Amino acid sequence: MIEKNNPLLAKIEDIFVETAGDLARSLSINPVVGQLYALLYIRPESVSLDEMAEKLKISKGNVSINIRILESWQAVKKVWIKGSRKDYYTAETDFLKIVTNRLTEGLARRLNTTAEPLEKIKTILNNSQAKFSSEEKNRINFYKTKTKQFEEIHNLVLNFLKVLPSLNLLKQRNSFFRLLTLA
Repeated sequence: MIEKNNPLLAKIEDIFVETAGDLARSLSINPVVGQLYALLYIRPESVSLDEMAEKLKISKGNVSINIRILESWQAVKKVWIKGSRKDYYTAETDFLKIVTNRLTEGLARRLNTTAEPLEKIKTILNNSQAKFSSEEKNRINFYKTKTKQFEEIHNLVLNFLKVLPSLNLLKQRNSFFRLLTLA
């Protein structure tokens, strides 16, 4: 590890890792997650859990927990080093891929929490109509319309999330980033 022998390289790495931790915190992400990703991103070689713990001055257990989070985001991958029994990792360097995976997974999980309450509302609306006055029935019909519209949007977003990874955004990265710079 060349950084240990060169204070300038170590300083650059420290600033990069610290900045990523601050950015993660500002995005409501555990700063250790940001620091671990940054360390793996800036290193050209794979890094062991022990090295990560030593560099960040945290426990190996803390590293392990947060590396699993990054693995679930497909932001890092475990690599095998011949002759070593340690776990080594490298960073996925395609930010657009990570963001797409994270958005897809996060939005789908959040949207799925609305499915059960939506079904409860529909059941109540469908079973309650006979118990209300005509004015209340009009309100029930209004609720049915709004619930149906919400359900259509809900399903549209879920279907979009299913096809998002296949939209070749990753291949059109340059166009995507050019579009962002115009905004």
